[in-house]
Amino acid sequence: MIKKIYIFIILFFVVLTTQSQAYECYFDKLQPGVTKKALEEINIFAYGSTDSDILTKQIYIEQICKGDDLRDIFNLNIFLIFYKDKLIKVNYIHYVLENPILFKIAKKDYKLDLERNKASIEKKQSEFYSTTVNGNSYFYVLLKQGNRQEEYLEIVSDKDISKFEEFLLKIEE
Repeated sequence: MIKKIYIFIILFFVVLTTQSQAYECYFDKLQPGVTKKALEEINIFAYGSTDSDILTKQIYIEQICKGDDLRDIFNLNIFLIFYKDKLIKVNYIHYVLENPILFKIAKKDYKLDLERNKASIEKKQSEFYSTTVNGNSYFYVLLKQGNRQEEYLEIVSDKDISKFEEFLLKIEE
């Protein structure tokens, strides 16, 4: 009897760890301050026009994730903004079908100490959270309108974002 219980426990943990590891991603590597060269290690090659010091690069989930089942994250869009050689802003956009994942990514991969507002969840209201860690600001938004939901996670270098804002002002002129 004890052997059966022992085997059941082992099988349970094998199944649990297999399911939680359906995919593995390098979200934690997408931090403001990282260089283009460092991102090459995870197969992100951020090169483009040299007309400006600002470069915007869209990456696809397949570039930074591996695994057999990317279903939960297949409709995740990631935009990187560089100033010269350095990443200064990361934008995630997720069109939520069932499972909001960006909040989980913020907590697990970026180690943010955020708690969801239970009252907003129960009332099916939009949610907004922000925090600052090590000179980077993190903004999470879950917009809800009826059955439609969209998630946003923005990570910004507080020190370098002014360069991007100056760039945007020049474009408007």
